[in-house]
Amino acid sequence: MSQELSFDFLEQFKEQSLALRLLRSPHFALLASFLHRTFLANNRRAIPYQELIDLLEHHLQDIADSYGPELFPKSARAYVDDWINSRCGYLRKYLPLQSDEPECDLLPEIEKALRWIEEMQGRRFVGTESRLKLLLELIDDLVHGTTEDSTTKLATLRARKAEIEQAICAVELGQDIGMSATQIRERLFLLGDLSRQLLGDFRQVEANFRTLDKETRKTITQSSLHKGVVLDQVFGDQDVIDNSDEGQSFSAFFELLMTPQMRSAMRQNLQSLLTHEEARDLLRQDTLLSHLYGYLLEAGTKVNLTRQQITDQLRRYIQEQSQDNKRILELIRDFEAKAHQLNGLDLRSYPDFASLPEQQATLSPLLNRALYQPPQHEQLSSSAAEVASTTIDVDLRTLFEVSHIDEQQLQKQVHGCLNEHQGQVTLAQVIDHYPIRHGLDEVLTYIKLACEQTLPAHIDTTREQQIRWQAEPERWRVLRIPAITFVREL
Repeated sequence: MSQELSFDFLEQFKEQSLALRLLRSPHFALLASFLHRTFLANNRRAIPYQELIDLLEHHLQDIADSYGPELFPKSARAYVDDWINSRCGYLRKYLPLQSDEPECDLLPEIEKALRWIEEMQGRRFVGTESRLKLLLELIDDLVHGTTEDSTTKLATLRARKAEIEQAICAVELGQDIGMSATQIRERLFLLGDLSRQLLGDFRQVEANFRTLDKETRKTITQSSLHKGVVLDQVFGDQDVIDNSDEGQSFSAFFELLMTPQMRSAMRQNLQSLLTHEEARDLLRQDTLLSHLYGYLLEAGTKVNLTRQQITDQLRRYIQEQSQDNKRILELIRDFEAKAHQLNGLDLRSYPDFASLPEQQATLSPLLNRALYQPPQHEQLSSSAAEVASTTIDVDLRTLFEVSHIDEQQLQKQVHGCLNEHQGQVTLAQVIDHYPIRHGLDEVLTYIKLACEQTLPAHIDTTREQQIRWQAEPERWRVLRIPAITFVREL
């Protein structure tokens, strides 16, 4: 149910709402234009911190070319850090699992504000028929799912069966005329709206998981009740995250999303729409719809990993709390037992009364440390290496297996370019956007990802592609390879 818009509520909301703070910001135009173009227009869930700074630098340069550099004098990094600030931030900065590079994501309120600005510009097409049909179907499903009367359920199912049989007969007799062009456009626009709302909901679900985690930790820490009573209240014999409304709903969604039947059906249906002239033009204008399953899978996987991480962290936190409390209680009981034993005695005769075992401090005299030894510089002889190469067969496979290239980072860079180039980008374009930093090894890793199909790619041996990178100051390397084009999987 919606919150009553009372005066007191709105006064508090005015001061606390991030969305209103964004709209009132003196940098509103900069914030809204950059965040919308970077996150929403390209359907990106999260962006590496350094990449976000680079993108803002280009955005600021475009603004400076039109309005002058004095309009926004600070550096891109300074603006990004201001927007991440916990008190008045619009972005969340975090460290992904098994990664040492921080990423940034929109806060749910900010996405809702940007979507509202989109809607304020007016819709290209406002369809009512499809929304009414969707409304009626939801009401029908709700009534069917909540009634306990088997007679009513059977009547509903028989009515659906009759409609399906009637449709089958129409197709068999050649009387099925399909949808009109207006109906197709109406449903495609509705599909786009629902898809964007669903992807936006993922950010809110993820934020709700984190809020639930904080509240649970606060309850455990501040409660004066016995630990067992607190845990019964918090968990209810199940994991608190998974047992929440968001957790149960998301689990059902993710289980459905990962079924092979749904994946196959969505792919086939999207491919079928691309064969229809009216639908094909609209799908090509909206990259979200043409790659809908991929975006849903990416967003759902991110939320699922976050949920699992929060659940694991919460479980470890509770275990640590329990172990700490158990140790403290043991020390208190030992102290009380000794106190009862020494009751009425002269405590000066017992200097170890209040000592704790294994708590003694250890001293390390300064003179025990070894004196500083300057490093020795080894001299290598190239002649010796030449002689050895002619006489000994050396296995160099181990050398080539050692790599400092982060394949996951390269994959993220390719995905980022795919978002900017409508789902198709060449290796040369990726390297132009993300210059080579580790020489030939980095280029070969890109080629390895393409050849092994770790990233979906098309390799055209009939065409040549030129890769350039700066090896040293004023010195460039050029590598000619078959044309490699990365594509986004539907």
